[in-house]
Order: sequence, then structure tokens, then C-alpha cells
Amino acid sequence: MIPAHDEEAMVATIVGQALAAARPGDRVLVVDSGSTDDTARRAREAGAEVIGGPLGKGAAMRLAVSAVDSEWTCFLDADLATSERNVPALLREAAAGGTADHVVGDYEYDHPGTILASTFTIYEPLTARFFPEVGHLGANALTGYRAVRTRLLRAAPLPADFGVEAFLNISIALAGGRAEVCHLGVIGSRYRFHGGSMATQIGTRILDMAEAHGRLAPADRPDWDQWLHAGVAALAPNAADQGRSALLSRLFTTVRRPMPPTGTPTTTHLTSHSGI
Repeated sequence: MIPAHDEEAMVATIVGQALAAARPGDRVLVVDSGSTDDTARRAREAGAEVIGGPLGKGAAMRLAVSAVDSEWTCFLDADLATSERNVPALLREAAAGGTADHVVGDYEYDHPGTILASTFTIYEPLTARFFPEVGHLGANALTGYRAVRTRLLRAAPLPADFGVEAFLNISIALAGGRAEVCHLGVIGSRYRFHGGSMATQIGTRILDMAEAHGRLAPADRPDWDQWLHAGVAALAPNAADQGRSALLSRLFTTVRRPMPPTGTPTTTHLTSHSGI
């Protein structure tokens, strides 16, 4: 399943890999997520099944899940430019050959200067604080390349926005699913800066889940929202950075800032397997 928004120049590459990895009975499905270009046409020409979907990565993924009945669903990003090996084939092999319920694709970027700022300044600290059972899922824990047992995707609706990968990591761990990291080699892709909206959606999703599962008291939520807002502000490009080292220094300072104190939640569901 490939969610795609305005990826007319890129989508054929990942569709080609998916078709090469597919076996009889498999579907290669592109959800055209509110594109304003020729993404749908290019995906069809490349050989994919295409359905129109709403804007929002999670919304597109949710639509795809409602349309499949296979044991596994393999999610792929539409902006793949280059890769050393066939990415969906690696994920398929790991899913079929192991005992995991959730295969997370980790990889190296073709540009060594890539900084996963949202991952290590927002996702990692919040997940370690509120959901330590998620554990370490590689450097690219919020990767768009992953395979999941489809039944685990239907426990609750996927969020519509960029918080969907954080949601999957947490919800599958809470449901008792076993995760495994699959190394995909070096990958080249197109980067888009989302002006802090992606980091905000990721952090908000984690805090929402922490509150829903009784790990964050509602009275403490405003302090955590403020912590998130300050962290997101630190991710924006800054003319004063003057190079990668200065940027990293600012991000490391952001990571080290104190987290708010927390009171005792009114309810506790430390081993919840039903709600997401």
C-alpha cells in the first residue's frame, strides 16, 4: 500500500519495486491522497491499482486498510528515488520468515547530512517517557516503510495525519505485538519541510495516547503541550545556525531540556490490549 500526495515524478519507482516483489494474489495499491498533479495517472501507468483518497497520510492508510483482506499489509513511501535493494521485497521476506507482527524498515539516507529532527527531539523523548514498552525501533522509528499484520491495524481507526507512524508503534506494542527491525540499506528520497506541522502532529498524537491510557493526567497536559510547542519551534530552519554543527547543537539543547513534572494519573492501564 502506497499513500501518495503530489508524487507524479516519483511514484513509479516504488510501484515498480512493489510489482517486482509481489506474488500471485498480492495487490499493489496506491491511494492518491488529494493530489493536485498526475500522481494517479503515473501510478496506473506503472501498473498499480489506484483509488482516490482524502488528504492526509494516515487518512490514506486508513482507507487502504479498509480495502484489504490479506494477512499482512506492507506500507511504502511514494517518494523513493533510489535504493540498493528492493525495499518491499526485504520487508516481505522479513515478515514471512520471522515471528514478528510488525516489521519496521530502518535504513541509511543517501545524504549523510540528513537529520531526523522530529524523531529524536519529539518522538523518542515522549515515547520513552510514556510508552517505554515500545523500545528501540531503529534510527528511523517513524519510517513509512513497514509491514504489519492487518488485524492489528483494525483495532482502532488510524489517525488521519503524520502522527500515524507514532500511533502504530505505540498501539501495536500495547496490543502485545512483537516488533522487529529490518535493515533496508541506503535509500534516497525527496525531502519536504512541513513547517513544524509534522512534529506537532507526532507529539500531539503521543500525548493524546498517553492521556487516553492513563499515563498523563489531564491536569498536566497544558505543561506538556507547552513543552511540545517549544520543541517544535526549535526545529524550524534558523539563519543563525550557519551550518550543520550549529543546527545539531541547537537540537541537542532541545533534547536535553527538562520535561514537565507529572502528577498521578487518575486511571492506569499499563497493559491495555483493547483501546488504542
